[in-house]
Amino acid sequence: MARPDATNDSSADDAPDYESTLWQVVRLPPGDRSLAGTMQEGRDLMLAEFAGVDLTEADFYWALFHHAILESAVMARCDLRGAVFQEANLRNADLSGANCGLDNLGGSTDFIKADLSGVNLRHADLGGANFTKAVLIGADLSGARAISTLPDRPARFQGADLTDARLRGAQLTGALYDQRTLFPRGFKPEDAGMVVSARKSSATYKPRWK
Repeated sequence: MARPDATNDSSADDAPDYESTLWQVVRLPPGDRSLAGTMQEGRDLMLAEFAGVDLTEADFYWALFHHAILESAVMARCDLRGAVFQEANLRNADLSGANCGLDNLGGSTDFIKADLSGVNLRHADLGGANFTKAVLIGADLSGARAISTLPDRPARFQGADLTDARLRGAQLTGALYDQRTLFPRGFKPEDAGMVVSARKSSATYKPRWK
């Protein structure tokens, strides 16, 4: 049986595109401020393209940013508790003063495998945040607070690359690292109160510098 000719079917133009309705990527131009200060709690922003967008003081509690492009975006003082930035591009983004602490159920803000090279995390709340295998090369964590409100939900830096990161004044007591974690040259995680999560004891483990 021959297949119907969709070109002669007037309803074909009106039919929704299945792929576009299944996955609609949110795109905003650099400098856009339409979401600044708005409530976006729980919003699905996977694959969003927000490079250079101003999102200052927006509420992204529990928002999903998997694989999103947030390079040079401004997320200063945003509520990011419980948000997921897995494998997102946050290079040179401004997260100064952002709340990346635990959500109301004790869930973490996840930056797993995210690229945070050059990110500004000055004075951000990172208590309980998960930076496992994240790239934080040249990131500024000056004055950031990574002390979790729940002892069994510490901030995690296992496998993270903190090469050339600025950690002056950062509160890292209780944060976890392991033998894969790379630190700025001369930085001693044990002196900062960080805890090694490896089979080797903290007494014999030597931090890696790059």
